[in-house]
Amino acid sequence: MKKKQTYHHNDLKKDLIKKGIDLVNNEGLKSFSLRKVAAACGVSHGAPYSHFKNKEKLLSEIQIHITEEFSKVLKETIAKHGEKPDVLEHLGKAYVVFFMDNPHYFSFLYTQSNIRIDLTLNENEDSNYGPFEIYKELSLSLMEKANYPKDKQKDAVIALWAFIHGIASLATMKKVYYDENWEKKIVDFMNVFNCSFLENNNTKK
Repeated sequence: MKKKQTYHHNDLKKDLIKKGIDLVNNEGLKSFSLRKVAAACGVSHGAPYSHFKNKEKLLSEIQIHITEEFSKVLKETIAKHGEKPDVLEHLGKAYVVFFMDNPHYFSFLYTQSNIRIDLTLNENEDSNYGPFEIYKELSLSLMEKANYPKDKQKDAVIALWAFIHGIASLATMKKVYYDENWEKKIVDFMNVFNCSFLENNNTKK
């Protein structure tokens, strides 16, 4: 018989989350179970219940784990480049590279989880999807500094998010072929569009 693995308490929880992500992306939600996750971790069928009362709780924890990791990367990027005029390029690159490094995360978040993204600008940040709020707030702050028309700000936020999200989607799709390096081309892609709100409207004629 296969010998069961032994884990430190917190290490098992982390591995259950990691293996859970792999199972959802490889087999889908219908066949997902704590028993399968336990088998993937090499522990007894009852071991996951010391952390998660059911599979729904594990799926919720997976969503929280990925979102926290994603948010951390975005916040660190802003902390490092927030005062630079090209901060949106750095943030866009961080967004795409995060999912290139973790393609299963992208698939899980946007096809398997129950995250809620509200594109209205007056949404309470505590109830909206965290990474979108981070991206939105940075974009809006840049627009305010540049006196970008308020009636156009919502369109700009959605367009920016959709653009970088689309690049991340392409870069993580298994059957999409591209003959250049995604990471190196991200800034070039972004420069195709003129982000006019980065120019102070008071200086325009």
